Amino acid sequence: MRIAVCDDNEPFCGAFCNRLEEQFTAKRWEFDYEMFLSGDALLASDLTDVQVVFLDIDMPDTDGMETARLLREKSEDVIIIFVTAFPEYALKGYWVGAMLYLLKESLDEQLPACIGAIIEKLSDVRKYIRVQTPDKFLNMHIKDILYFEGTPAKRVMLHTRTGEPVVCIGRLGEYEKRMTELDFLRIQKGYLVNMRHIEDIRNYTAKLTDGEALRVSRKDYSEITRRYVTWKVRQI
Repeated sequence: MRIAVCDDNEPFCGAFCNRLEEQFTAKRWEFDYEMFLSGDALLASDLTDVQVVFLDIDMPDTDGMETARLLREKSEDVIIIFVTAFPEYALKGYWVGAMLYLLKESLDEQLPACIGAIIEKLSDVRKYIRVQTPDKFLNMHIKDILYFEGTPAKRVMLHTRTGEPVVCIGRLGEYEKRMTELDFLRIQKGYLVNMRHIEDIRNYTAKLTDGEALRVSRKDYSEITRRYVTWKVRQI
């Protein structure tokens, strides 16, 4: 795991990295980290392989919130965790897709659970399913799947965020049985959607992260929105 720690207080930055090392060593997870003393320095670096960023908010020049916004533009997958002394910023942190918000005064209590959540999140990102196309088997990463679309034939169209739709053998109901526990939601007869890629559900429409909008069943709308909101709250 590659981690970036960004805080303009150099002594705190070093001490925090030592705490991270203790926590990851205890859980037997290997990690590499780099320290940055400003948001500008972080943004100017090569973040290609960075999976987690611990970020202070109250920094000169480019503050943590703006840094997080620019980070999110570069990568929708990077895990952002704010580490700050100001609890009033917590709500804003979720606007830029922060996973967690840690208070500096409570790190001893919060950090172990935070590390556990990171490991669980990264393990989830690595999950994949095996699908059968008309001529071969494919391993598809869960995080890359937008939704499955049923067809009149015994075929399912698998839509991803990384390429053209893939024709898969089977019926949508069969995939629903496999994918419900992996956070997929049947929003109507023809669509089984990855909730990780639903930005919002309103007016009988599910808006996806790629900008696409899918119709939601009017008959089951209340139950579908309830299940989505329940799942969303669990991610905070």
